[in-house]
Amino acid sequence: MPGQTSTLRRWLPAIAMLLLSFISYVDRSVLSILSPTILADLHLSAQQYGEAILVFSLCYMAANPIWGWIMDRQGLFWTCFAAVGIWSLASGSHALMTGLLTMSLFRGVLGFGEGATFPAGLKTVSETLPAEQRSFGLALAYSGGSLGAALTPLVVTPLAVRYGWRSAFVFTAVVGALWLVLWLALRIAGVYPPKHTQPVEEPAAPIHRWNRDLFATAAIYGLGAAPLAFGLYATPLYLSRVLHVPQAALGHMLWVPPAGWEVGYLVFGRLSDMRRRRTTSRPLGVFLLLMVASFLITAVPLFTSVPVVLTLFFLEMFFAGGFVVFTLADGASVQPKQNTAFLAGFSISSWALLTGLLMPWLGRLFDQKHYSATLWIVSLCPPVGVALWQALRTRE
Repeated sequence: MPGQTSTLRRWLPAIAMLLLSFISYVDRSVLSILSPTILADLHLSAQQYGEAILVFSLCYMAANPIWGWIMDRQGLFWTCFAAVGIWSLASGSHALMTGLLTMSLFRGVLGFGEGATFPAGLKTVSETLPAEQRSFGLALAYSGGSLGAALTPLVVTPLAVRYGWRSAFVFTAVVGALWLVLWLALRIAGVYPPKHTQPVEEPAAPIHRWNRDLFATAAIYGLGAAPLAFGLYATPLYLSRVLHVPQAALGHMLWVPPAGWEVGYLVFGRLSDMRRRRTTSRPLGVFLLLMVASFLITAVPLFTSVPVVLTLFFLEMFFAGGFVVFTLADGASVQPKQNTAFLAGFSISSWALLTGLLMPWLGRLFDQKHYSATLWIVSLCPPVGVALWQALRTRE
């Protein structure tokens, strides 16, 4: 029994981060899931929707390294508490949207608050788990995001159909408040004592933070994980506009692509730990395999079967999840431990920037019915990321 208790306590921080990322993706997914209904009700185009996503992405991009920097110095508990409070309030405010301006405003505040999610996950895993378990711990901590993206359609779609789309955003605010209560309970239980993470001194030489591997990790993360954003935002519109799936039916389908993301995190997290036990070499071969697999999504226009299209989006997010796990595991292995939250924040900022730049463009292509072009653009992102990583990284 003592051994089981010790094991559970060792994994509790990662489980807490799973719940954190779960809440994050519940809140950010509602708009994309209900986008066909909301855009029609507010008389907005897909391009305008992409512009609102750009605002979210820019704020998210700016917030990630800021939250990471704070966590590296002030600890996780109150930083996460403040961040979740901010984004839960912003998410609930989406119920008051009247057009592009209010949508953009609320998405921006939501993006800023949610910037704390993944820096917290990587820092927690790096500090609480041994090296040979960190990749799976990271996958577990981050898998709440994909789990939230998968389960949210099953909950919010019937809620929106019955009570209106605005009620779904009120629901997200309630979920955020419940998480804050749980977070306080963990503090009382001693999982996160007041000095859980001691502030650290600034590195003597800034080169320890700003180095080639930091930019290499950011490049391959931003481009390799680009299919995740596309899968979340584009799947509802593609199924609705191309395959004519009604909004009520989407709720029973939209869990499939994020389920690929969830499975990808866990499978590749385990594979990364197994690989680490055998070698400490950089994972170029793994990145090349994931890069080739990213082109599967270009086959979507060849099919009119909804199950086949969903399967292809599932695989797209499955392999993108592999990019996330292997990228951050590799990056953390070559960076100072005290800067892991900043590493995650900086890397995810690159993903947010790319997403923000891509989505208005891809949204315009969707409005013009150039669906194949959008799929090819997204599938070309990972190869560019691998090339940049190879050029920027330090040697073995």
